[in-house]
Formats: sequence, structure tokens, C-alpha cells
Amino acid sequence: MSASSNGGHTTAVSNALEFLKVVGKLKEVKRTGWVRSGVQGAESVADHMFRMAMISFLVGPKEGLDKDKCIKMALVHDIGEAVIGDLVIVGEKDKQDKITKEEKQKLERKAVQEMCAKIPGVGEEILALWEEFEAGETPEARHVQDCDKFEMVLQASEYEENQGMQLPDFYRTTAGIFKTPFVSAMDAEVRKRRSERIKDEPEAKKSKTE
Repeated sequence: MSASSNGGHTTAVSNALEFLKVVGKLKEVKRTGWVRSGVQGAESVADHMFRMAMISFLVGPKEGLDKDKCIKMALVHDIGEAVIGDLVIVGEKDKQDKITKEEKQKLERKAVQEMCAKIPGVGEEILALWEEFEAGETPEARHVQDCDKFEMVLQASEYEENQGMQLPDFYRTTAGIFKTPFVSAMDAEVRKRRSERIKDEPEAKKSKTE
């Protein structure tokens, strides 16, 4: 190996490590909506993206989707938050950040572009997947957008059960928005179980005091 090619390899490795260092911050960035809602031990952005990828892994052939692309898209759709943080633009006004959807997208795009510039080739693939998700025009992007919202609904349900709290805003802001059959069916089941749980809670509390 020549000195010049060895130098190129060293630079590529260095850039890859720098990219991974930035991406690793997603394990520390807590999901803002949960923190502002009083959830204890709120999940990180990385936690959220991982389960989104697993939801996409469950997609069957009849859905007619490129499963590999969906998994990749789920894993990269929020990487810009490693730089800008998890900014909230929906839900209760007092829990939102003072920023518009357009402003947030501009900041996030700049962050993703800068991150991807460090890793030529694969960086272009990551940026293209991010842009596809943001546009929401392909079947895969619509599926992953559904996964994004559904994973939040599922997490809200788990926090309610585990921490004895109510998080209605997360259900209200996602009611009726799902576009894909698989995710819509899971969302309907989670909401059904939640309704049954809430209905049974008074009796459960009553039995504990008797």
C-alpha cells in the first residue's frame, strides 16, 4: 500500500469514527416530549429509532414495501437531532419549542448534511434516505412516518402502565393520522387495550382498598 493510499484510508477511518461519535450522542438525547410530561427515565432518541427499525423488521411481503430501505430509513430519520436536539413542534403549546416546522427542518437538514459530508458514499445514501423520509411521498417513507408516530403511541401506553400516569396528548395528536394498514392495525389495538385499562382502573383501585 502506497503512502498516499494509506493516508486516504487513515482519513476515512478518522472520518468514520468522528461520524459515529456524533451519532452516539443520540443515546444521550432524551425525547423532549416525555421529559416535559414528567416521565421518569425518559427514553433517548436512539431508543426510539431502534424500536422503529424493529417495527419495520416485522413488515411482511404483503405490505409491498422494501423492508431493508424501511429499516435503514428508521435508523437515520432523526440523526440530525444528535446536533440540534429533540425539538418539539406539536402537542400542548406549553410543551412546544418556539420554532416553526420549517425552521426545524432547515436546522436538521444542515446538521445531517454536515454529518454525511464526513463519510462520502454511504453519507450520500443516508442523506437521500433522510430527504425521502421528510418528503413522505414514497410507500416506504409513509410507512416509516407511521412507525415514528406509532412507536410514540406504544411508548406512551407503556409509560402510563409502568408509571401510573396519563399521557392523553400523545394519543390526541396522533388520532386518525396513520396511513398504512399494518401500523394502523397495531395502533388500533394499543388504543383498544388502553381504553380497557382505563375503564378497569377504578375497579382495580377500589379492590386494593377493600
